[in-house]
Amino acid sequence: MSTNQLLAAMDEVLEQGEALLMGLSDTQYADAGDVRASVGAHYRHSLEHFKLLLEAVNGPLVDYDRRERDAGLEQERLFALQVTRDFRHAARFLATLQPDRPIEARYKISYAGSGPCSAPSTIGREIMYAVSHAIHHYALIGMICDMRKMPMPQDFGVAPSTIDYQKTTARRSA
Repeated sequence: MSTNQLLAAMDEVLEQGEALLMGLSDTQYADAGDVRASVGAHYRHSLEHFKLLLEAVNGPLVDYDRRERDAGLEQERLFALQVTRDFRHAARFLATLQPDRPIEARYKISYAGSGPCSAPSTIGREIMYAVSHAIHHYALIGMICDMRKMPMPQDFGVAPSTIDYQKTTARRSA
């Protein structure tokens, strides 16, 4: 996969987030209600992965446990919208990156273990991870929006491969 393809995928998922934020009220974004997490909590979580990745592109390490867990991103829809736009803008400057450039990925994956694990990776793989991770959280946001009858963009939180599969299945049925 080329850098341009990776950055286009990143931009697409951030653009979906931007469209979601434009369609929600501040209360819809921040209210956890009767589910254990708000739209804002899931959105903040996915944005923080992009932030760590953008900070790590010039270094040897991306440490996903270093997330700030910024309450402002979780509670303030317009702040989250501005950060999303900032990240979309910042990603445009990554076009010179080599997707196969090595980077170490680190985070805690074991409940029993005391420390983080790390593994060799590449910038391209970590961009793919951040995009996939965002789509996963968007799916959870989609469930929250569905339960609460809140608006969301078409195909929000649906993996590109699932959309392709649905189109193929629809063509076969027709």
